[in-house]
Amino acid sequence: MKRYFIYILIATIMIGGGCKKSTLELNDPNNPTPEQSLTTEAGLKNFSLGILQKMMANVPDEGNTNIFHIALTNHSIMGDEAYCPYGNYGFRWVDQVFRITLPSGRVITNPNGVDQKTQLQGFDSRGAGELNAFQYEWAVNYYIIAQANQLLTALVNPALSLTGDVTNKKNIFKAWALWWKGYAYSRIGSMYLAGIITNTAGETNGDFVDHTAIMAEADKILNECLTTLNGVSQTADYNSIMQAIIASFNDNKSIVTPDMWKRQVYSLQARNLMANKKIDEMTTTDWQRVITLTDQGIQATDVVFRFGMDPSGNNDVSLGFFHPYSFIGEADQFTFVSERFIQEFKPGDNRFTKGFVPFSVPKVNERGRGLQFGTRWNPVYIEDGGLYATGDNRGLVPFACSYEENQLSKAEALIRTGSIEAGLQLVDEVRDFQNSGLAHVAGTGLSAAQALEEFRRERRVALFLWGTAFYDARRWGVTEPASEGGGRANAIVIIPGDLLTPAQPGSVPTPCFMEYNYMDYWDVPQNELDFNTPGDVSIPLKN
Repeated sequence: MKRYFIYILIATIMIGGGCKKSTLELNDPNNPTPEQSLTTEAGLKNFSLGILQKMMANVPDEGNTNIFHIALTNHSIMGDEAYCPYGNYGFRWVDQVFRITLPSGRVITNPNGVDQKTQLQGFDSRGAGELNAFQYEWAVNYYIIAQANQLLTALVNPALSLTGDVTNKKNIFKAWALWWKGYAYSRIGSMYLAGIITNTAGETNGDFVDHTAIMAEADKILNECLTTLNGVSQTADYNSIMQAIIASFNDNKSIVTPDMWKRQVYSLQARNLMANKKIDEMTTTDWQRVITLTDQGIQATDVVFRFGMDPSGNNDVSLGFFHPYSFIGEADQFTFVSERFIQEFKPGDNRFTKGFVPFSVPKVNERGRGLQFGTRWNPVYIEDGGLYATGDNRGLVPFACSYEENQLSKAEALIRTGSIEAGLQLVDEVRDFQNSGLAHVAGTGLSAAQALEEFRRERRVALFLWGTAFYDARRWGVTEPASEGGGRANAIVIIPGDLLTPAQPGSVPTPCFMEYNYMDYWDVPQNELDFNTPGDVSIPLKN
C-alpha cells in the first residue's frame, strides 16, 4: 500500500510554556507526548515515521512551516550558492554580505551598515518572533533528539509486544533513532557555539557544553548506530519496517540496506570532521581519517535517506513550498541562484546548459537590500529537463551526505596530502557521474594549487543545494573578515552601471571583492535561554 505521511503523531513541542506569539508555538521539545501507543509494532512504526513531523512548526506570522528547510536555506545563502532578499524568517539579514569592493576600489557597505553578527543578534529574542534566525536549526534538531530519545525508551519498555524476530526488529528501530539523534547532534554541534546533551526522554538541563563536546556526542551516537546496524539482518521484516518509517514522498520503495546505511554513517562522520576544522587546523592525521572514513562511505549505487515532496504538495512536510528545489523554482522563487555559484561552472558543462536559462531582465540589488541580491540566471524545472528546481513537487535531496560528497571529501584529503592525481581522478569521477561532459583533468599535469581549484569548483557545483555550502565556505576561510584573510576575490556581482567608473548603461556583471564577515558558529538562541537557565558554565553561549 502506498504510504503517505499523514501527521500521525503531533506532539506538543515548544520551548517555554506561556510564550505569546513570540517564538515557535511549541512547548518542551524534550517531552514529546505521542498519541499512539508505543507498546506495539504499529505504534513504533508510526512514531518512527513521526520524526519527520518534528521538522514542522507553526511559526508566528508565517504559519505552518518546515523549519528544517529554513535551516537548509540559511546554509545555502551563507554559502553563497543561493540568495534570498526577503525578510521572512530573517533570511535577508542572514544573507547580508558586509562589504563589496568594486574594481575601482569603491567600497559598498550593505544598506544596514553593520555586520551579520550585529544584525542577527539584534533579532535574538522571543519578541522578534519569526525574524530570529538563530532559533530554527536549534529547535528542529532538539525536537528530533526528543523524538529519538522517546523511541529509544520505548524499545526497553517491558510492555512492548513484538512478534517474529524481536531482536532484529528492535535493532532496526534502535538504529533509526540513533541515526536521527546522531544526525541532529551533528547539526547542532556544527552550527552553534554550544549545546546541551540530553539522553533521557522528557528531560533537559542547563549543562551547556562547547560545540566540540556536542560533536563528540554525535560521533559516539553514530558509532553506536554502526554497532546496532551490525546486528541487523535484511529480512522481509526489515524491508517492511523501512517502508513504513520512510514516507512515500521520500522514496520508501528504494530500500536503504543495512550496509548502505552504515556507509552513510561513515560519510557523515567524515563531513563532521571536515566541517568543524579550518583548513589550517587540519593535520595529516585528520586527512588520513577522512580517507579512512570515505573509503567506507557511500557508493555510487547506494540509496541514501532523502527529502522529497508529494505530487499533491499537500500530503508531505514541504507543504508544496518548503523544499530546496521548490523554494528556488520560478513558481515560488523565494530563493535565487547566486552569480558566485554560476561562475563555478566550467565552459561546456552540461549541468549548466541543462540547469539554467537567462532571465529576460536581470535582477539587480533587489529591493535595494544589497548588491549581492542580483542574478541573471533562472533554474530550469526538473519536469522540463532541468536539474535544480521544480514547479510540481519533483526531486529529492539528501538529508545528510551523498555519493558525490563522499568522493569529493576523499578527493580533497588526497590532494592536500600530496596524492594529486588520485584526487583529480575522483573529481573526474563525480563529473562523469553527474554527466557533466567535461574533459578529464587527471593526467594533465596540474599543480597542487590548480588541482585544489578544480576540486573547489566541482564541490560547489556537484553539491548545489545539498547542505554543504556554508560548511565549506567556513572551513575554507571565505566567510572570515577580510582583515583575517577572508572574502572572495573576482566574485561576479551584477552592478548598476552608474556605480562603475566610468559609468555604463544598464547593469553589468562585474568581478568584485566580496567580504562576507559571517559568524563561524551561531549564538545559542535566546528562545532557549529564556526558559533553560545555564548552570555553572564558563564556555561562551554568545558571540
